[in-house]
Amino acid sequence: MNNLTTGNDDSRSPLVRIGILVAIASMVATVVWLGARSRADDSGTSDTTGGDNSSQTVENTSVEQVAPEAAPADGVVIPTAADQIDGYPTGFPATDLGAVALQVEVAKAQLGFDYDQAVTVAGLYANPEDKAVFEERARAAVALRRQQAGVPKEGDVPAPASYAVTPVAYTLEQLDTGYYAVNLLSYVTLTTADGKVKDSLYAGTQLMRWLDGDWRLVQGSEADIEHLVSAGQAQAVAPGTPEFDKAGWIRINGAPQ
Repeated sequence: MNNLTTGNDDSRSPLVRIGILVAIASMVATVVWLGARSRADDSGTSDTTGGDNSSQTVENTSVEQVAPEAAPADGVVIPTAADQIDGYPTGFPATDLGAVALQVEVAKAQLGFDYDQAVTVAGLYANPEDKAVFEERARAAVALRRQQAGVPKEGDVPAPASYAVTPVAYTLEQLDTGYYAVNLLSYVTLTTADGKVKDSLYAGTQLMRWLDGDWRLVQGSEADIEHLVSAGQAQAVAPGTPEFDKAGWIRINGAPQ
């Protein structure tokens, strides 16, 4: 499946293409760069910077709809997983917010420049039928992060280069029983090898399906992707702004604003 972007403004397309490869999960994505600063300027505070899967069958389990339609003043509490594998959360609840929880954990796991780690995350959370697709996206994401940070394509990464994602808000659309599109807004902080800190806002949409007793990343069909692009996805805009509320973002409880 080809990566797709929202919007028709060609002047923004280079940034959008960068955003698509930042996280392995995203099919429809936008990114807004917030500027750069040297590491010496950092005050030490927390950074706030298609194939067709129609043959798949949804597990015959009821997925409870618990996500609020309107954003609570203090944000939505994202549920935790019931188990873990090699330190990565698994066993998300059979609720629509469980799908959001998976997207949050996938984003948080994108924390470095290690190809093997990224492929492990992709393989763990992806539908087995789509595993190869997500593993390839994971490799591409790490290669791009290394390029953006100014570090070698292979091998050890010199300090102070680093990469971190902090999810702050989401939107949610039910496409079918046990099948959701989750759009996640995150702060992304990339520190280059020469100490320059690049902050951005990133919004990426992924399809989640309830399969084999847990939520899985799925590639989705071309029709699904066309629907998402046609409908339009919430853009990457700063929390606390009128544009944020107008886009319909639901703030995550405890996330930086």
